[in-house]
Amino acid sequence: MPKFHVRDTFEMATGRKLYVMVGHVVEGLIRAGMFVNVPCNAALNMTARIHSIEFARRFSGEEVGLCFEFEPEVLELWRNLSIANETLEISDGPCEAMT
Repeated sequence: MPKFHVRDTFEMATGRKLYVMVGHVVEGLIRAGMFVNVPCNAALNMTARIHSIEFARRFSGEEVGLCFEFEPEVLELWRNLSIANETLEISDGPCEAMT
């Protein structure tokens, strides 16, 4: 199963609301249309579909940005998760069993 290490997150408001997870691919191949799975606690996972993937060159190398489109209310929920320095699993569907 693909994995992505999130270094940080930010929002872009350039005509559309995008939430971006910036980091690097740890394992596997990640494509737009796949789903990121964020475990909140033992009983709850948040899942979101990857809208697009962007690349940014930095002094330390190239970073990958997984981009998500959210409505304002949903965006606020994701913002409040404060995801940083975490490795997340990526799946082909929102309901795949997580191992």
